[in-house]
Amino acid sequence: MSDRTVERLASYAANLTFADLPAEVVHQTKRVLIDSLGCAVGALASEPARIIRELAVSFAGERRATLLGTDARCSPDWAAFHNGTLVRYLDFNDAYTGSHPSDNFAPVLAAAEANGASGRELITGCVLAYEVQAAWADTFSLGEDAWDQTVYACSSMPLGVGKVMGLDEAQLAEALRISVVSGIALNETRRGRLSHWKAAAVPNAGRNAVVAALLARSGFSGPDAVYEGAQGFFAGITRRPLELAPLAGEGGNAHPFRIMESRIKRFPSVIYSQTAIEGALEARAVLGIRDADDVRDVHVGASEHAITSMAGHPSRWQPETRETADHSLPFLIACALEHGAVEPAHFTDDELRKPGTAELMQKVRASEDEACQAAWPEASPSVVTVETTDGRRHTAKVTYHLGHARRPVADADIEAKFRGLARGSLSEAQQNAAIKALWDLDQTSDLRGVLNLFATATARA
Repeated sequence: MSDRTVERLASYAANLTFADLPAEVVHQTKRVLIDSLGCAVGALASEPARIIRELAVSFAGERRATLLGTDARCSPDWAAFHNGTLVRYLDFNDAYTGSHPSDNFAPVLAAAEANGASGRELITGCVLAYEVQAAWADTFSLGEDAWDQTVYACSSMPLGVGKVMGLDEAQLAEALRISVVSGIALNETRRGRLSHWKAAAVPNAGRNAVVAALLARSGFSGPDAVYEGAQGFFAGITRRPLELAPLAGEGGNAHPFRIMESRIKRFPSVIYSQTAIEGALEARAVLGIRDADDVRDVHVGASEHAITSMAGHPSRWQPETRETADHSLPFLIACALEHGAVEPAHFTDDELRKPGTAELMQKVRASEDEACQAAWPEASPSVVTVETTDGRRHTAKVTYHLGHARRPVADADIEAKFRGLARGSLSEAQQNAAIKALWDLDQTSDLRGVLNLFATATARA
């Protein structure tokens, strides 16, 4: 049995070239790469990254890829897993509806380096993977089902990886089949008390995608009808047949590349919280709030999905881990009101257990707002009302956070975010060199040289 969806995706991937990418798409891809790699550098000292590095260095091969932040190299599948977990750990890389397509960049980069691809080939592979994952997110929403967002990535990652490895259309189809049939993951990853796996679930799909592409290149085959078969993707995940949304330029259409809709994050927290934090910061400034003692009550209105994700489980009201805290609406609002900022440095055990923070969290209430729900998922609005102990009140309504495609940040802001995350790991000279190399990515044929610029003593294996 043939599978039209497999055939369609493999054909699209095989035929996409750098020449098909408008200049603004190339530029936007560089922006998102700078943002993503900045997030990775900011997570170099994290416990999950250390654990993976210690494992990864023992896996070598003829073609190796760099463990970001070090001068160590290993097999490209483990480099993809390590680097992808770095990108994802702080919950600071960009988002698209229901997913984080920049998660694709780490496996594509690892495969590109290991196979001697050029910067232009890397950019093409990144745009391809981003487009496919975002198109699946546009086609169907996971909602509160049992399936993790990894199910989008297991379709996109093998295509981006296979593209930079030089796979032909038939091999791309096999890599896709192997990845999809083996890549389904459970959304329990993001429920209750969140663990290290929250940051590693999608990167694990990247690791599998590299293996799938290597197998396909060697002649290994996968099941024919992974999407449309009687027990395939549509039967198990979507529960109905679907037609994937149009891909940019497919068949000569004028649909723009979805990477142009990237939503850059201002704060290291779940995407739905971005507008709520902005609203809390606005209220803090208007009301002159100094600390928790100045606040009597906080109410946040948002979409049903945002409330469920950030305030719908007891763990969100008493976060015990860093991973839970960046998905905790009460913690994020309390942090914003108390400190006037939400930064990676605030996600510490001391901060989570500080009496003032805990007290302020209990003053936060959250409920679904009808207007916010109507705007979701194109936007993730929030309505934040803060009342002070002396009876003053301010309501802030934020529809698009700073960094949303409807309210974009400048290139200088992307660079500033990178520098802030890299400070303490990379010297100023290294930061300058890395940023320049990424802006010039389409002019290089030495990806390993680019990655060498990120080596730091803080991330030794």
